[in-house]
Amino acid sequence: MKTRIMALATISILILLVFSNSPFVIKPASAHITKVFGNYLVTVGWQNEPTYAGLLNAPIVEVKKGSGDSAKPVINALANMQISIKYGSVTKQLDFVPDSTIDGQYVSPLIPTKVGSYSLIMKGTIENQSIDTEIPLDDVASIDTLNFPQSGSSADISNIGQVGTIINQLTSDIEEAKNNANSAAQSVANVGKSFQEVKDTTDKLYMISMAGIGIGVAGIVIAVFAISRKGEKI
Repeated sequence: MKTRIMALATISILILLVFSNSPFVIKPASAHITKVFGNYLVTVGWQNEPTYAGLLNAPIVEVKKGSGDSAKPVINALANMQISIKYGSVTKQLDFVPDSTIDGQYVSPLIPTKVGSYSLIMKGTIENQSIDTEIPLDDVASIDTLNFPQSGSSADISNIGQVGTIINQLTSDIEEAKNNANSAAQSVANVGKSFQEVKDTTDKLYMISMAGIGIGVAGIVIAVFAISRKGEKI
């Protein structure tokens, strides 16, 4: 009998351990903070927790009136409230809109860009209740806890090396193209210089030939004149 009881107890513990790691097990709610202001319960937190830097999230504010399980959601609760989010000494005013799934809950989409502590600063009134408070939010964690491989890993270094090789190759190609362009420009300049030299030589030959022709014509004229003079003497 004792052996059977021990076996059943062991099996129960094993089942509990297995299902405690199952994603379908309902786990406790994330770190939301509730404060009481008169007859109102104000709960703040992140819509998605844990919260990671660089991922879209939203601070939430839930307002109920009453106490315990009998508290009722307050509609349009933030109409007269000014709410800002604070990181260090930097603040940003937020615009909250009603959550379409939960009455009395309001959200303001936001991407937290830095790791660390954030808080909500709330000033104004909810119905007739005055509120002036600062409520901390759950800390924002680094996205590197989700990344694989993480930044700075050997894979990233390998990629950086490949990029460096590509850049070096491109630089070499650009330098070669530049040298080829300079050579082509020099060749064009040399061709132009040679053409000018040929032109100059042609002009000189033309002048010499014209001078020769002129001398030849003059010789013929002199010869004709001499012959005609000789004929007259006879």
